[in-house]
Amino acid sequence: MRRSAFVYPDKVAVVHGERRYSYREFHERVNRLASALAGAGVEAGDRVAFLCPNIPAPLEAHFAVPAAGAVLVAVNTRLAAGEVAYILEHAGARIVFCDHELVELVEGCDVEVVRVDDTGAPGDPYEDFLATGSPQPFERPLIDEEQTISINYTSGTTGRPKGVMYTYRGAYLNALMEALQSNLRPESVQLWVVPMFHCNGWCFPWAVTAMGARHVCLRRVDPAAMWDLFDAEGITHYNGAPTVRVGLVNHPAAHRLEREVTVTTGGAPPSPTLLARMAALNLRPVHVYGVDRDLRPLHRLRGPAGLGRARRRGARAPAGAPGQVRALPAPRRSRSLQAWAVLGPCALLAGEPTGPPRARRPGPTPSPRPRTVVTASVQPTSWWGLMPAILPLTTCAAMQHVGEHRAHPAPLP
Repeated sequence: MRRSAFVYPDKVAVVHGERRYSYREFHERVNRLASALAGAGVEAGDRVAFLCPNIPAPLEAHFAVPAAGAVLVAVNTRLAAGEVAYILEHAGARIVFCDHELVELVEGCDVEVVRVDDTGAPGDPYEDFLATGSPQPFERPLIDEEQTISINYTSGTTGRPKGVMYTYRGAYLNALMEALQSNLRPESVQLWVVPMFHCNGWCFPWAVTAMGARHVCLRRVDPAAMWDLFDAEGITHYNGAPTVRVGLVNHPAAHRLEREVTVTTGGAPPSPTLLARMAALNLRPVHVYGVDRDLRPLHRLRGPAGLGRARRRGARAPAGAPGQVRALPAPRRSRSLQAWAVLGPCALLAGEPTGPPRARRPGPTPSPRPRTVVTASVQPTSWWGLMPAILPLTTCAAMQHVGEHRAHPAPLP
């Protein structure tokens, strides 16, 4: 943030409707929020929650809350009131900033609430809160890069939501990786489709800002609005699930764009039909796979070649001793990259005990061509044993520090 504000002070950093903030203004708003939090009694290590859609407030929080020495808790806006109340209590939130459309979700919660009217004007409780702070740089020093920067809660499909604690180091490395793999540049324009509450928006709040690129906020996913913004704002990047693509490419306003738009997607691979339609509209797909809240990307795919043609065959996952890296050619008769991962606690899961974690079953990840895979030992632990991660050889240079990412296992029952 400081670098981008210094290098690009007058460049547009954030767009939200008619509002536009330069990097200088963006930085000042972050400073105001950080110092206002401190003035409100927020101390180092306190939890500060945000229950908002993709608007400037949670984007500013990704920088201001850590600057205040606190821990950001971005809450899923799609949860019920009882789930939100549980998360706020479990995280120990000191204060929650809540969008005006969601205030009923925090009614009755024993926590201070600041309403966000999303106007950007005086009289908005959020803007009035910022006005109590100073635009001068404010930052509480970081003692250890393994301190917690944010807590992201799972949806709780197997019980109560579980809190996953991101470290500064993990978030920094993942943001850097996202910038590299998505080819973000200072002239890039990122449309906010992936919720910022989901894995901190895949760490893109930090990645886009680090590159001095532009954020374009979007309160809700609307294909018509997205097509308008593609043309009006010169969008170059956006991220989202395949479901978003389907609505986008089939919308009446769909048309081939003059500039290529990089579209990063995760989860189930898009169908060949969807990929072909995206290519016709000049939407360049980048399919990524990662363990949602584990900060550990495994593989990426580009283009339609090979997708949907993976076969469940190939070599077994090779064993790796601590510090050992072994190469394994992909099977000749398969167009897929064989990749395995054992889920390890690169981030601490803080929630109800659900028993010993289970390893993900070995399976192929589609790839346009056979590649080489390697095994890389991560770290021995008393609970998990050895935690290996098997990565494409081409990814290893960018992920050379993955073995240094220290795990923090949760207390065992």
